[in-house]
Amino acid sequence: MKSIRSICVFCGSNTGYDEKYKKTTIELADYLAVHHYRLVYGGGRLGLMGVLGNEMLNKGGDVLGVIPKVLVNEKLTRISNDKIITTADISERKQYMLDASDAFIALPGGFGTFEEFLTMLSWSQINLHQKPLALLNIDGFYDPLIQLLKQACDAGFAPKENLNLFVSSNHVPELFDQLAKFQHTQPNKWTN
Repeated sequence: MKSIRSICVFCGSNTGYDEKYKKTTIELADYLAVHHYRLVYGGGRLGLMGVLGNEMLNKGGDVLGVIPKVLVNEKLTRISNDKIITTADISERKQYMLDASDAFIALPGGFGTFEEFLTMLSWSQINLHQKPLALLNIDGFYDPLIQLLKQACDAGFAPKENLNLFVSSNHVPELFDQLAKFQHTQPNKWTN
């Protein structure tokens, strides 16, 4: 597998109520900066997205924000114009993020974060990409989603092998160990 240098992080435009989400986001940003990964993210200044981008920039990290035209707003955008790409819409944003990244991590977030993660998972399932995909499962935040994905497999709507298309961990270094070992195997999409 190609080495990972550019990582797209999906995360919320809110910080959540528990301080641990912000704390782990800072830990992730520090890890990315120290290990010289480029961050590809939503480009926002609010929520975990803002925490992540600000921490990376403060550490001198390499940052690329990708924001759809509909969300361009000086209150929402944090980074300078030379570090941001504006796309026509959300679909073009996701395609740009896919093309610009070697791997994906989802931090806790809301509906947009879920949609971005599930899009990349679905695209992996049909072999549109073979890149590592991970959930940073802070304090079990993603346990219900993982359970739902297992339930879809158990009910015959997806092959069980699809559960190998992503990795999950509560700890940043362990998550990167799993990303480094990730091997994409395209399962047969049809179960019956």
